[in-house]
Amino acid sequence: MNIAVYSAAFLGALVGLSLIGRLIRKKNGAETIPSSTEVEEPIAAPEEEVDDDEECCGEHEVCEKGKIKRALRTDIEYFDDEELDRFRGTASDEYEDEAVEEFREVLYTMDPREVDDWLKSLELREVTLPDALKDEVFMLLRGES
Repeated sequence: MNIAVYSAAFLGALVGLSLIGRLIRKKNGAETIPSSTEVEEPIAAPEEEVDDDEECCGEHEVCEKGKIKRALRTDIEYFDDEELDRFRGTASDEYEDEAVEEFREVLYTMDPREVDDWLKSLELREVTLPDALKDEVFMLLRGES
């Protein structure tokens, strides 16, 4: 009977340590080694046109094709947030609480999948995100809302 209890405790400890190790690796951004030796298709070169309706390949946590498209985009897209343009040139640590709330309202009324595009729009408009919202935005981008 005692051997069974000790075995169960030992097994539980191993599982616990394994979970703690996984959490630490995930928190530190450690990449896992893919189990397959399959070679991924190369990402489209910037001069190649990528279809806007094309879905993510599903092979990445964040689709690389989407990153490239956003990085190359120069047209400004608004998210019913034209009023934020008045903050152009304001440093990220200089926002008053009321202004932070305006940004927060826009942030939480959009689809979480649009947040990255919204950040690109703010960048193109030379509007900096308030420091007070950066952690919230990061959590939304990681899907931890």
